[in-house]
Amino acid sequence: MNEAIRHSGEMVWETLREFPGKGDMTVLRDEGKGKARTIIVRLPAGGQIVPHSHVGTVQHYVVEGECETEGKALGKGTYRLLPKHADVSAIFTKEGVTILMIYDAV
Repeated sequence: MNEAIRHSGEMVWETLREFPGKGDMTVLRDEGKGKARTIIVRLPAGGQIVPHSHVGTVQHYVVEGECETEGKALGKGTYRLLPKHADVSAIFTKEGVTILMIYDAV
């Protein structure tokens, strides 16, 4: 793996297609299918990611804004760890949210 530096003004944002939901994302690191990956997901006000599941461990870190899942508010600075084979409940935001997502290799 090589060193990578991504400056915010140079990031390429694309429509969210990784999992069901409305928003956009940028890829910070992608080591290939089934390997480690790091992305940033932005959901607009009223945005949502619908329930889905993951094979490997996933980490979420709320960079800005706030979202809610399973009745719990996740605000700026909140960290969340989802274990292997976790079912992910709907994630929604009233005002918009930016989440750093780190996927472990499976």
